[in-house]
Amino acid sequence: MPIRSKILVLLGLALFLASCWNPFRPPLIDRPGNGLRVGTPIEVLQSLEMAYRERNINIYKGLLAPDFRFELIASEVGQIGMDVNGDGIRDSWWGFDQEVQFTENLFQSGSTDGSTPSPDDLFLRLQIPPEDSWEKDPELGHEDWVVIPCSFDLKLTYYGSNSMLTASGIARFYLKPENNRWYIAIWRDESNL
Repeated sequence: MPIRSKILVLLGLALFLASCWNPFRPPLIDRPGNGLRVGTPIEVLQSLEMAYRERNINIYKGLLAPDFRFELIASEVGQIGMDVNGDGIRDSWWGFDQEVQFTENLFQSGSTDGSTPSPDDLFLRLQIPPEDSWEKDPELGHEDWVVIPCSFDLKLTYYGSNSMLTASGIARFYLKPENNRWYIAIWRDESNL
């Protein structure tokens, strides 16, 4: 092959390789654990806010203990309670799988029945109190758990209908340590809808 042909082939190859590189797109950085920070109870609650802000179901799932429970206040059971144990009576709680499904719907697709779309804007703000305001869980076997009562504001904004749904109140987060990290074991809702 003549030298001129070799130069043209090399030049063509160089142009091809250069066309695959975009100087305006920085390299992707794989954050370990999706940026999940769970070394302290405060980090867990900050990661919860981040999961909502980013609508990241994987971060959200990583914060919940496998035996997680979401607990409703009594006045909400008739409206949003579900029959968890199959006895025909609405229960005041649900577990990990239901919570992940509900939150994934909130983040991505809206209500299961299709009546409410996913919000255009989603905002969760927790007011995490100082550590001296935290409580110990008095239940036997939970001696190393902490209970953090947080004031919260949740806002779901729908641009198409120019509407907003809000909830506020207190959420009691029962956090437990396991394998050098913390998990949300119970989220007890004490909101005002």
